[in-house]
Amino acid sequence: MRLIDIAINNVRRKKGRTFFLVSGLALGIGAAVALTAVGDAMNREVMHAMDEFGANILVLPATEDLPLSYGGLTVSAVNTGGRMLTSDDAAKIRTVKNAMNISTIAPKLLVVSKIANRRVLVAGVDFPSEFKLKKWWRLSAGLRPAGPGDVLLGKDAAAALGLSPGGDISLGNTKRRVAGVLDRTGSQDDGLVFADIAWVQDHFRRGRAISLIELSALCSGCPIDELAAQISAVVPGSKVVAVKETVELKMQAMHYFHRFSLGISGLLLIVAGMIIFFAMTASVKERVNEIGLFRAVGFRTGHIIAVLLTEAFLVSLLAGATGYLIGIISPRFIAPYLMSVYNLTFTFDPVLAVGALVSSVLVGLAASVYPAVRASRLDPVEALRTL
Repeated sequence: MRLIDIAINNVRRKKGRTFFLVSGLALGIGAAVALTAVGDAMNREVMHAMDEFGANILVLPATEDLPLSYGGLTVSAVNTGGRMLTSDDAAKIRTVKNAMNISTIAPKLLVVSKIANRRVLVAGVDFPSEFKLKKWWRLSAGLRPAGPGDVLLGKDAAAALGLSPGGDISLGNTKRRVAGVLDRTGSQDDGLVFADIAWVQDHFRRGRAISLIELSALCSGCPIDELAAQISAVVPGSKVVAVKETVELKMQAMHYFHRFSLGISGLLLIVAGMIIFFAMTASVKERVNEIGLFRAVGFRTGHIIAVLLTEAFLVSLLAGATGYLIGIISPRFIAPYLMSVYNLTFTFDPVLAVGALVSSVLVGLAASVYPAVRASRLDPVEALRTL
């Protein structure tokens, strides 16, 4: 207890040196915390933005025998007697173990219909899910469908059929209102007619059948193959296709920012450690007389080391707390000006708080070991001669 009291008194008495040590280490810790917080916030923002790439998992019937294609993949059993997926299968996907990794489930029913003597592929979709999945969809005219009586046309389909928003389209023996026309996407969507999936199922007498299911998923906690296997298990008789390139791109982006923030944080901690090392070394030279008195009154080598390391521990702990506050508050004011393109949100992370304190203490102690050992080896006689 006596050694701790001596260390506390030294920290209080030498406020100038304590302020310098705390400031140097706190700035290093604060910069590392700020960079880590910004990196984590950017990870979340990038993962959100990468979801705009759309579906990365397709669930298809196991048989593929129709030449009509959708997105470069052959659509299974659209007009044949093969096994069809159902709306119940789409609901089952929400029961898989890693369902929290699935952000959007968009079932589709594809049927061929004649409109103005043209064979057209009609896509029955759930419009809210479809717009959530395909964030790049923009309307060149009209509005989003407001109900089951509305349809949405691809750019090429609207031009070929000579239709515009507000007009009527004949699907089978019924009339549907054209709510809007999609802007050109450069994909198969340009030539499709989109209608409410429940209405398409009922009108074309398909029951609860669907042709395929598109999913948007980010498997940060499980491999994409594992998620695909889980979906296959709950939807028997289906073929689950994982578009790995999209998932891998998302994961690479996340890991890139994570490694970048850790690397720069490590460099900043090394710089902070060097500040502590040189400051402690200079402090030992300034405290030769004090250390000589300690040795003269019976302090052993271990006692001197304990006093100096206790001082370093207290200073490092204070610097860690100060640095964490600096690092967690400063990005909230700086980020809107430097990274206005990102909508960054910062959340309290207890692991980061504990990590800042532990890192500060470890860096401070590691940088103080050599100066403390050097001080403990001072010759008390030589030290006292300087008085």
